[in-house]
Amino acid sequence: MVEATALLVQRRRYREPNLLSEFEALATTAEYTVVGTFDIVSAPSAKYAIRSGKAEEIQTWIEVNEPEFVLFSPGLKSGQVFRLMDLWKTEVRDRTQVILEIFDKHARTPQARLQIEHARLKYELPFERHQIRMRLQKEHTGDRPVAEQIGAGEDLLNLRIKEIRRRLATINEKLKKIVQEQKLKKKKRIHEGFIELTLAGYTNSGKSTLHRALTGSEVKVADELFTTLSTKASELEMPGRRVVLSDSVGFISDLPKTLLQAFNTTIMEVSDADVIILVVDASDSVEEMERKVEACLDTFNKIDVNGIPIITALNKIDLLDELEIEERRLALPDACSIVIEISAQQHTNLTLLVETVKKELPLLHKYEILLPYGDDGMSTLSWLHEAGDIESEEYVDEHIEIVANLSNEVAQKLGRELPAKNLRRIDAK
Repeated sequence: MVEATALLVQRRRYREPNLLSEFEALATTAEYTVVGTFDIVSAPSAKYAIRSGKAEEIQTWIEVNEPEFVLFSPGLKSGQVFRLMDLWKTEVRDRTQVILEIFDKHARTPQARLQIEHARLKYELPFERHQIRMRLQKEHTGDRPVAEQIGAGEDLLNLRIKEIRRRLATINEKLKKIVQEQKLKKKKRIHEGFIELTLAGYTNSGKSTLHRALTGSEVKVADELFTTLSTKASELEMPGRRVVLSDSVGFISDLPKTLLQAFNTTIMEVSDADVIILVVDASDSVEEMERKVEACLDTFNKIDVNGIPIITALNKIDLLDELEIEERRLALPDACSIVIEISAQQHTNLTLLVETVKKELPLLHKYEILLPYGDDGMSTLSWLHEAGDIESEEYVDEHIEIVANLSNEVAQKLGRELPAKNLRRIDAK
């Protein structure tokens, strides 16, 4: 597949960070070949979003180099897009559209595909309105259009907008059903005593690599942005506990509101976790790392993550020396007080990471358990080997005597199935 060529134009205010390299990574992930860049430091302009003089300078560059697309960061209003396309004679797409293209490329689950379509349609509404009105104006230049012509145009506009709104309503209903199914699955996991850990972090920080390293799962790993769009959960082996480790969608700074809303059901799973592992790319510069961590913490605030333990996994330390690692550790904010330096790629300190997670979980308690011989007793014993940490099991008379370390949830479930005399707590571990 031949990639389309693109010119990148970034407009930022003075003192705002230069995110051109991130925008270039977005463009590359969306399968554009970047053939030029403009970094414009100025206040936004109403007509073109950039000043007319700079827009004309870029027009000259486009005439010489002939890129197939111009990609603009940050977002543009519908009128600005059409004015720039008219000036540059080239299709213009803004940052939101590029992110939507990436999301569409990586969508795998029905939920992710529906969320992407929902975000795209909401984003397209003002563009549809503007484009149709612009066409009407071109069709009726010269003589003033008669009322019948205006009415026909308005009917066309309303028909398309009604069509989009109907589709949005249909998608909302489908997403509600998916959310309900997810809630039932979550309720079942809680009833069965599962603990939920969630990997969160800036896009391309190494979350999927860490998920695979810890669980052996087949989560896609690639040096691209947004390779994970829907939550992927796998069991994590942890004696005495039933643990599900989820890999969530990556965060990004200034994520457009329409996209944040579209992926709300996925991102909100982070706020339901028992422990969050915040994966941080230590191979970034200190300033870039600080910016990305701040974006993640800002997202946590938006989805109301309160009171959930956060363990920071300072990832990719295999690419740094000890001085650089320490420098980045010291630059982390107070919210990242528990820090484990890891390399998901090299499996460095992953055991330490899991042990640190254990310390943030409720204590296990030691129990003496009596199970009867027979199918029911053997079935419960098999379940205990999965859900608990069995220290000993002995076959005596008509019972199986077991000593095991159990979580409160597992002990409560066992207590509902056994007579009180067959379950006795000894001490805490």
